[in-house]
Amino acid sequence: MNENEQPPSVATAEAKPEHSEGIDFGSVSALANSEFTPEPWYKSLGFSVLEKLLAFGLFILGIILDVFKTLYVIVKGLFVGIYKIGLGVYHFFRNVVRMCKEGDRYVKCSTFCCGLGNIHGGQKADGFIYLGVEILFLIYMAAFGWRAILNLILLGLKDRMGLPDWLSEVYWDEDFEEFKLPSNSSLRFLIVGVLTIMVIAAFVFVWYSSLKSAHDNYIIRHNLYFMQAHADQVKAVNELHRYDEFFTSETKNDPQGGTYVKLKFKSPRQIYSIARNTYGFSELSARYISYLPWSHYPEKAPNGFERFITKVKDGFYKKYAAVAAKIKQGKWSSVFGKYLEWEPMKKKVVYGSAYVRDVATAEFNRFRHTYDKYNDYLSVTRDMESLIRVLEKPELIVDAIYARDPVSAQNGLPPVDQNEVVKPKVAASRIVGAFECSYDDGVRVATYYNRAVKDQPKTGVEPLQQLRNIHKVLVAKREDFIRINSTQRLAGVHEVLRLYQNPKELEDLFVSGKQTFIEALSGKDAEGNCRYVSVHEAKSLFREVEYVHKQFQDDPARINEYFAKRAEDYKDTVAVFEKYPFHGQPLRFKKKAKQFLDERFAVTVMSLPVLGAMVSCVIPLIISIIVAFTAYTGSNAATGNFGWDASAWANMFNMTGSGNLGGTFLYILGWDMVWAFFATFTNYILGIVLALLINKKSIKFKKVFRMFFVISIAIPQFVTLLAMSKILGPGGPINKWAYDQGWTTSLDTWWLNDPANQGLSAKICLILVNVWIGIPYTMLSTSGILMNIPEDLYESASIDGASPWTQFWKITMPYILFVTGPSLLTTFIGNINNFNVIYFLTGGGPGTGGILHDKAGYTDLLITFLFKITVEADTHLYSIGSVIGILVFAICAFFSLIVYARMGSTQNEEAFQ
Repeated sequence: MNENEQPPSVATAEAKPEHSEGIDFGSVSALANSEFTPEPWYKSLGFSVLEKLLAFGLFILGIILDVFKTLYVIVKGLFVGIYKIGLGVYHFFRNVVRMCKEGDRYVKCSTFCCGLGNIHGGQKADGFIYLGVEILFLIYMAAFGWRAILNLILLGLKDRMGLPDWLSEVYWDEDFEEFKLPSNSSLRFLIVGVLTIMVIAAFVFVWYSSLKSAHDNYIIRHNLYFMQAHADQVKAVNELHRYDEFFTSETKNDPQGGTYVKLKFKSPRQIYSIARNTYGFSELSARYISYLPWSHYPEKAPNGFERFITKVKDGFYKKYAAVAAKIKQGKWSSVFGKYLEWEPMKKKVVYGSAYVRDVATAEFNRFRHTYDKYNDYLSVTRDMESLIRVLEKPELIVDAIYARDPVSAQNGLPPVDQNEVVKPKVAASRIVGAFECSYDDGVRVATYYNRAVKDQPKTGVEPLQQLRNIHKVLVAKREDFIRINSTQRLAGVHEVLRLYQNPKELEDLFVSGKQTFIEALSGKDAEGNCRYVSVHEAKSLFREVEYVHKQFQDDPARINEYFAKRAEDYKDTVAVFEKYPFHGQPLRFKKKAKQFLDERFAVTVMSLPVLGAMVSCVIPLIISIIVAFTAYTGSNAATGNFGWDASAWANMFNMTGSGNLGGTFLYILGWDMVWAFFATFTNYILGIVLALLINKKSIKFKKVFRMFFVISIAIPQFVTLLAMSKILGPGGPINKWAYDQGWTTSLDTWWLNDPANQGLSAKICLILVNVWIGIPYTMLSTSGILMNIPEDLYESASIDGASPWTQFWKITMPYILFVTGPSLLTTFIGNINNFNVIYFLTGGGPGTGGILHDKAGYTDLLITFLFKITVEADTHLYSIGSVIGILVFAICAFFSLIVYARMGSTQNEEAFQ
């Protein structure tokens, strides 16, 4: 070290006094001249209180808006549902008509004879199944069905007045005495009628499936013609300037003082005729062009009212965006920020050229996606080539079967005895290793060899020679397959184009008759030459010539002009055939059935639950809804004979008189809501508190505490409730103790028997007992949630200075609400229909003394009241019970829609990922 150098410590010690007075910030003007003063505590407190009040007010306002929004959605959904049902029926019959027009005579006959088109197309199993279902349906309808529908329509009719004789004879059974219905006949008519309607609906579905299957079969076999029709659809839209006969144009003045051209398209029938006669499209292409929504092609000019609404909306959106930006940057962003994420919905555009173009393109793509998979030309040729490649070396096949090939030796497989029979599935793996082929080819080749070995004593042909013979046969089949499905079919298409270009030849053949015309084109001529025109194409050509003669009335010039345009359009079809060799094969029944054990196995698994739900839930629900519109009540319940009647709805909303049903319903509904609220949230809140206490690190014996709560869950609920009803009930130990203390004058008063206060004490006892029963469920579920909240969140919050209270509201409670939100909703709905607690503890009592309905009690819920008037009551008010059931369902659905729309689990799911 040099003399002038000092140790670091010394240098530091000497330098320290220079800064002993602290750091000088005087040069930093922003800090030196800072005039910041903290906000007074009372302002911060006032702002916080105002913030909470505003947040609460916005929450209440949001609920009110959700109520109106839900009402709007329900009313709108009702009318939209009716509209869509009507539209669906229209589309159903429209599709049926279109399929009949597009298909051949077998498709048309499938409308009346299910499965005929499938049988003709080679799907014999499918066709006979459809035909068998139709026969069974016709037998059922002839024997029982028509009578069941008639009995359902004339439900409750008890005399022949006003009925014609034939209808009376149809309606009344021979065992009806004095034209009175036998016991329970109306209920039987109702159930059988509903089941018959479901049978009819199921048959309509099968009938439509049969027709569509026949139509699909026809499309698969003539796929390229339908593909060309869809391509012509797209071409007609994209090149509309070439087809100006489809519309008329008119110059109009716009509101801004300019002009625009308004297009008015002709009717679908006229467009079909123009596409065929003027532009030379085929019958199928012209039909598909007429299907397009041409009336939506012109841009729809808004009227004055629509322009006004658009102007108002644009102005509102502009102001809304400006106000939202200011609020998000201001002091109140924490209160209003989450309400300013709303974005206006874009109106769906169903007019304009782009819309029609999208429709045509979407249909074309959907067609290709649906039917291209049935073209197995490439797959068949590839499979044949692969199998032929393996059979080219029969010696190597034998070596691979007996594990004598190089790959087996390399893998260390011991050779197999030549006299041993090797199973195809065992030998297939070795063949795959030797030839690098597919496993199916290996199994097939091994099967060929085993069969050749087995047949050698009979045929005298050695197995190797047999494999060579099979190879030759497969090569010939492959050549025939390619020749028929590409070369000959393409030659036939070129022949059709030549005939279009030479209409004189078609005219000469047409004069000789339809049969001769078809035979001349699809068969061989006198010299043995073949045109390779398919029978389908020959029939289409005959219809073309027949149509031309009928349309143009033997005008040679018009006929030649038509065929010239037809030839020009048919060139596109020829180009498609040259590009896509096609061999359309619909799926056979065996392959369809196999799909339900493979890629469609989910459908197989779900079929039994769906069938069970139909039998146990859907059918009873439909019958229950129908009963609400009958007179199945009072004296009718004894015999089961009733008719159509809507008086149950009128009685349900009747508010006059003592013990009326309307007042009873409103009172019970009000108590039901109060009960559901307290029964849900007391359990929820106290369960969370209990879970937080047990999960604290300082608490010992956590497993013991949880064990006690699990034991309380294991005890059957009805046992606990019946025990509590005895403890709290009249004459119970608590009432006895109160009586001994002189607090009551009778053993029949106080806890569960307090009619003077409308059962107030009984209602409080119900809520408290429900807390005792329900807290363990919430505690256990919440404990699992608490254990899965990351500890890092709490550690970070503690470092940032958050108090335990803040951590609970900002970390714990959001996680709990996110996970338990859906279950909280289902618990609330379940408590609206909580039968057990009410029925086993109070039985719905105490009685109302005639203030409400004589079967109602002050603690009855709608579900227990429904049970009393239908099961327990002597009058069995089934129609009233059905009305109550429908109203309860509507109320539960209403609350579910409101709460579900505001639930964090559905709105902020990404925040908890």
